[in-house]
Amino acid sequence: MAETIVANSASLNPIYVQEKVISQYAERQNFFASYMGESPTSAIQVVSDLANRPGDTVKVHVFSKLNSQGVDNDATLEGNEESLGYYADTLYLGQKRNAVRIAGRMTEQRSAIDLRKQAGYALGVWAKDFVSELMTIMLAGRRGTRTLTVLPTSFTGFGGNSLRAPDATHELWAGSQASQAGLTASDKMTASLLDKAIVKVQLLINSGIPMRPIDPQGRFLCVITPEQAYDLFQDADFVAAQQFAADRGKDNPLFTGALGTWKNLILVTNPAGVLFTSSGNVPVAQAQILGAQAGAWVKGKETGASAGGGGSWRYTEKEFDFDNQVGFAVASLLGVQKLQFNGKDHGAFSVYSSYTAI
Repeated sequence: MAETIVANSASLNPIYVQEKVISQYAERQNFFASYMGESPTSAIQVVSDLANRPGDTVKVHVFSKLNSQGVDNDATLEGNEESLGYYADTLYLGQKRNAVRIAGRMTEQRSAIDLRKQAGYALGVWAKDFVSELMTIMLAGRRGTRTLTVLPTSFTGFGGNSLRAPDATHELWAGSQASQAGLTASDKMTASLLDKAIVKVQLLINSGIPMRPIDPQGRFLCVITPEQAYDLFQDADFVAAQQFAADRGKDNPLFTGALGTWKNLILVTNPAGVLFTSSGNVPVAQAQILGAQAGAWVKGKETGASAGGGGSWRYTEKEFDFDNQVGFAVASLLGVQKLQFNGKDHGAFSVYSSYTAI
């Protein structure tokens, strides 16, 4: 007689299903998910070195461009080789956990909602928000003042990875003075400011560490805050470009809700984008142009997590009080950092503007 058996970690196992839901949110629906990958051409490079071995530290290598003129014709090349300029940036692994506990069987009896399923859903959304905010803030190099988020305003780093402020060659301030002290309330996000930022990014080739695009079309990802997006759509030059240069009809960005593109920038809005106050007491929004290897995400090994559930977020259920109460927990070993080359940002360029408070 044939029997149907649901084995441990099988696709019908509740824990397996919950892990898969949580991984779907945390790893595939976080804000940067579409721009993450193991290739060094990704905006966020995923490093899995610690997924199958012990340790809490990894080195991610970033390279400068070759600068020699080479040799001509039959000139001797042997002995005139150029050394690779590289820098090994360090990332650390930390653990993040959260849990939900249901008060008891009477609470479950009174509820019209399946609280056990809701717990898995809520923890998945929380994990997604945590990853999105963590990557946003680490890339920005500051926490900012936006409230009602997972990470508190006192946040300074995670798992040994501290916030890294942008260096002077990788930032641009709106306004005629192009400085934090000179920023005024009227210096909003505009197409002209994006133009200037594009030139600044292109001129990084003179630094020996040029930013590399994230796709074969030579484009960069430009992440702006909702406040900056609002101001940008008040700019007649930007709106006209979206109307007449983009696809016509129902696929035009003005009708789809997407921001569209501006020259070689793919524009996207990040709800968790960083806000702060300038030294001149002006509200500031921080946009970022991201190229290849702007940041890195290192994954650790989650012993017990089902591979089909994603493998990097473990889901646990536990009974309390003689099985009257039940709790649900998620945990992950991970580390996130903005990559730098010898103290300077490698693939992230910050653009600051004032903004219209909505």
